[in-house]
Amino acid sequence: MHLEISKEVFFTRDGLLDTILDSTFDQAIIVDKNERIIFFSKSSQAFSGKTPKQLLGKKISEEVPNHRFSEILRSGVAEKNTLTVIRDMMAVTHHIPVKDNGEIIGAIGIVTFNSLSTVNKLVATLATNHNKDYSDLYDNIARHQSSYTFSDYIGNSEIVKRLLDDAKRFANSNYPVLIIGETGTGKEILANAIHAENKRTFNKPFVKINCSAIPNNLLESELFGHEKGAFTGASAKKIGKFEMAHNGSILLDEIGEMDLVLQTKLLRVLEEREFERVGGNKLIPTNARIIASTNANLPNLCHQKKFREDLYYRLSTLEIHVPPLRNRLEDIPLLVDHFICSESLNIKFNRDALQALMNYSWPGNIRQLKNIINRFGVMNNNHLITQADVSAVLHKVPSSESSVSINNLNNSPPSNAPALAQTDLESIEKSAIIQVLRQCNFNQVAAAKKLHIARTTLIRKIKKYKITPETY
Repeated sequence: MHLEISKEVFFTRDGLLDTILDSTFDQAIIVDKNERIIFFSKSSQAFSGKTPKQLLGKKISEEVPNHRFSEILRSGVAEKNTLTVIRDMMAVTHHIPVKDNGEIIGAIGIVTFNSLSTVNKLVATLATNHNKDYSDLYDNIARHQSSYTFSDYIGNSEIVKRLLDDAKRFANSNYPVLIIGETGTGKEILANAIHAENKRTFNKPFVKINCSAIPNNLLESELFGHEKGAFTGASAKKIGKFEMAHNGSILLDEIGEMDLVLQTKLLRVLEEREFERVGGNKLIPTNARIIASTNANLPNLCHQKKFREDLYYRLSTLEIHVPPLRNRLEDIPLLVDHFICSESLNIKFNRDALQALMNYSWPGNIRQLKNIINRFGVMNNNHLITQADVSAVLHKVPSSESSVSINNLNNSPPSNAPALAQTDLESIEKSAIIQVLRQCNFNQVAAAKKLHIARTTLIRKIKKYKITPETY
């Protein structure tokens, strides 16, 4: 398929062709036979933030690195309904060669959906009517769509910059990746982003399974599938997650919860790149890239003989440690702005309120911060959030009895509690710091970790309270 258009119409701007492309599609670009941009639709400008003056005459590769125009201009054959990553987003695209009397004079690139999630929302509405065709289409799109890219991991602190640099380097290899971090730190975002960044897997299935949510006697069947009659209730053959993820990626979330027997089978899959369905005797090859995540201390589990050391070493070929929010408190204003914008909340935090958020230790990490921002959006709509508002909410959050969080002491008490003088709060805070420093033999790194604050915060407070070795 191609479009037959005269050179005069093709190279005339602001004519009928431009009007059609501007009004019909999410984005549209026209290139000449030398791959130089000669038309850039208004919708494309809005999406990219660039004007025609900035782009016209430039090579398409400068704007869209992974474009398909070279192949279209070479073959003269159109490509329709192609999955393409455009500016960190998976989109549905069409590339159509343009000819004049059989001569290829250029090509048109069209985006019909800026994001697969848009398609899936439409299909999901139809699938709710129990239409099998739409249900299958929804499942297929969801399998191929990575929900997040690296742009979704919000933060500008040095620790986040280093984290993303490492993750991006790891993404374009095909070795297993192990992501370690506390609950709520964004491990799944990174797993999605690694899949989307990889040039081999970005348009292939991304299959996720939570190893802690499925009983161990069923997890093997979920991962590897089973044959009909393999066990009671196996009335038909079932395809497992590894088959679904072939040539793509599989996320094994909370892998520390997997039992030792299944760990042995997983190790074989990693080493041999093949497996058998439960109750089957046929070897099935797999080329799925394994991404594993956990909030557990796997080396400790290995020491306790609850996790296989050889599996740990195999999974941790590339290892990412995701920092808790308390170790990057300077990212909180950026995260707050992001959550307010993404949820379209009609609230604003004043400076003292933001400082109160930054003075808290966030045991639930980013997930807890997001939920609290959403709570303010519901309870305080069209309202300026103050330090008193933040303190009232944070004092209602259950605290861990096993740890000390001096940041909680910085917040004002709830309105129904007797007020403490600022000097009393500071005295309690200073005593807590001295006590923990003694327990940690004056090791500031260990003390900051036990207090659930950044080391720089601890140093600042040591200076504030003039704590010296003689003091403690």
